[in-house]
Amino acid sequence: MLNTSDTPAAREEGEFGDPLDRIWSACVLPYVGIRDVRRVVFRTVGDSTAEERASWLDRARREAAALLGPADAGT
Repeated sequence: MLNTSDTPAAREEGEFGDPLDRIWSACVLPYVGIRDVRRVVFRTVGDSTAEERASWLDRARREAAALLGPADAGT
């Protein structure tokens, strides 16, 4: 699961826990048969640079590619 956020990680964890992770990992995905939930959060979006956003897109591509088997990687 890829998410973006404008809330700094320390504030989100300290004040809110991780509500999106709890919702998706405990309340939604298990009921459709998904047990292996991996989450990457790109933050903070509002003050990010073009270089940071490009890096996030690169990481998102790598994360997606890692889910494919070797035979699927070239498609």
